[in-house]
Amino acid sequence: MRLTRKSTQATLFGEFVPTFPKVRTSRGYLLDWNRNRIVKQILEESRLVEVFYGYEGADEETAKDIARRVERKIQMLGLQSLSGPLIREIVNMTLLERGLVPYRNVCTRVGTPVFDAHLIDVGRGFEAHDNANLQENAETSHKKKADKISKEQYLLQLPPDLADHHLRGDLHIHDLEYFGTRPFCQDWDLRYFLYYGLMPDGNGTKASVAGPAKRAEVAVLHAVKALGSAQTNFAGGQGYYNFLTFMAPFFEGMDYEEIKQLMQMFVYEMTQMMVARGGQVVFSSVQLSPGVPTLWKDKPCVYRGKVWNGEQAPLRTYNEFEREVRLLFKALMEVMLEGDYWGKPFSFPKPEISIEPDFLNEDEEFNREHPDLPTYQDLYLMTFELASKYGTPYYDNQIPPYRGAGEGISCYQCCAYQFSSLADEDDEFEDKLYFREGKHFSMGSWMVMSINCPRAAYKAEGDQERLFAELKALMDTAVELFRIKRRWMSHIRTNGRMPFAMQRPKDPNTGERGAVAVDLEGLVYTIGVVGVNEMVQHFTGHQLHESRDAFRLAVRAMTELEMYARELSQKHNMTIALARTPAETTGQRFAVADLLDERFRDHAIRVVKGDADAALDTLGTTLDLPIYYTNGTHIAPGAPVPLTKRIEIEHIFFPIVDGGNIFHVWLGEARPDPRGLMEMAMNLCRTTQIGYFAFTRDLTVSLKEYRELKPARPDTGKTAGTSPAADRAGA
Repeated sequence: MRLTRKSTQATLFGEFVPTFPKVRTSRGYLLDWNRNRIVKQILEESRLVEVFYGYEGADEETAKDIARRVERKIQMLGLQSLSGPLIREIVNMTLLERGLVPYRNVCTRVGTPVFDAHLIDVGRGFEAHDNANLQENAETSHKKKADKISKEQYLLQLPPDLADHHLRGDLHIHDLEYFGTRPFCQDWDLRYFLYYGLMPDGNGTKASVAGPAKRAEVAVLHAVKALGSAQTNFAGGQGYYNFLTFMAPFFEGMDYEEIKQLMQMFVYEMTQMMVARGGQVVFSSVQLSPGVPTLWKDKPCVYRGKVWNGEQAPLRTYNEFEREVRLLFKALMEVMLEGDYWGKPFSFPKPEISIEPDFLNEDEEFNREHPDLPTYQDLYLMTFELASKYGTPYYDNQIPPYRGAGEGISCYQCCAYQFSSLADEDDEFEDKLYFREGKHFSMGSWMVMSINCPRAAYKAEGDQERLFAELKALMDTAVELFRIKRRWMSHIRTNGRMPFAMQRPKDPNTGERGAVAVDLEGLVYTIGVVGVNEMVQHFTGHQLHESRDAFRLAVRAMTELEMYARELSQKHNMTIALARTPAETTGQRFAVADLLDERFRDHAIRVVKGDADAALDTLGTTLDLPIYYTNGTHIAPGAPVPLTKRIEIEHIFFPIVDGGNIFHVWLGEARPDPRGLMEMAMNLCRTTQIGYFAFTRDLTVSLKEYRELKPARPDTGKTAGTSPAADRAGA
């Protein structure tokens, strides 16, 4: 098409301009060409560099110059049609030609090619297998598209040098898609919802508001829906600390069958709500103690909208509900042992069994008075039956002194991240114990980043001090990203975009606004380590389990990093925790990145785990290479090392990697004796520093077999695996 050059008086800057085709906008309109829209766009959007980079935005003269250049380019191209995205690309090209990269980064578009979007729709392409919890459905496709756009957006908004650290594989920003909008994970104090009731949207404008639960069934449903609602404000797992103790008052005097039915309802609700990000079940966990912990025995109960402290309601303490806690524990274990209607194990809520000094010795007096109730040993044994059958439970060992059991609040959350609140570190600790003025425990993480430890070793060139310097430099980079996260999240908070986390419900007794749900200032920032085994292997020629020198170097390096994390915490006024990240895909990503980089390829190929030969053969044709670095401070999973040797090595790192760690006991497909498992586990708890562990089973299942209806349970006449909700629905 030839541009017609009939002279029409332009309204722009007193100039004559040619006639252009109508512009097809992304908002669905056809508009006349108007150069001033480009000027306005640049002036308005370049202000983001002030927000994100601390630079100055474009001035009007620069914006007008860019607009004129864009107009001339379009004129020269002789285009038959114009669209908003096309014009924007020409603007971006012009900004790059002028060296205005920061302006280009905030003025560009984010999105995906049509072909890539189609692949997402059919379950292929972008991160198709990164999250095993996601289901194959339309919501998952929608989430993947949104994730792709968000990740591009945040990498563009970050200062380019920091974004490049992630892109190069120096470090990995976990949950990058939520970098600018959400914290990571949260462990909730259930008393908050038992006192204030439930406001699922956080402000009461979009969802109905429920007052404090008065009945056990309602309390269970409130507990379920609170974790589901929290998924809208957080990127990671949601859980409850001390779940059974806080729930117990609602079950006072209740028959065991009714208790079990309600616990069955809780488990089914948690595994049937396909409401979490992308249409998945809620990633949830509950910390379970077989009795009332000593710390809570003399504390007033919080339930039915009151603190039972002798003022709002007659004095009632949690010690009065030992019976209910034991029966709740038993019921929950029985439900999980039965599995669902098809006999499948329940993936959530993840049962975190608290092994505490309080419960290693029986309360003989209580047992004599209540011979019909299970003992602590009986209850713990049930968890090992569950571990033997399905490998479901995770064990939270609070016996080692560094865990602070009995003197503070400590729990694990999500994928083995550890959080604690200790009396000597929290000025309001006592008030939180007594729920004074709504004060309560709020523990979680703002975000997680992992550092590529093997790459730091490659760059250190055999110098230990340089290795530590390289690792600390990566931590410095992580802190810069944390600071940006904190600054960006302040905009989210100011604009009210985290309503559930920041809710302040009406106090049911005073009518005043209550305490805020989440103490955002108390959330920690987590730095994870990946590939410590390969790091020391490169340095010493031996893996963690192969030489004392390799082991000592790993301990020294982690100690240096843990001490540096404390230094950074004080310097930047943020709590930074060192952790073993659950980084299976990140371990692969780092290994692939190092193989792609010619500077590190020869080093990486000698230490990566997996099939290095196959990786080299397919290098350049795919990024899904069959190689990885070992998780955290673990021994390589395929190393021929007996369990006792693994324990001897890995337990040393638990007090050092204080932000969270896990020890895996691999059972294969065998189903060992539960009593043997319990004896081994209790010995591990008493004699090692392992703070968190799990028995991991290999399960091979047949969906065809699951689809055959199970016979009715002889004790109830009901089909196995039904809940009150299922009963009402005729399931």
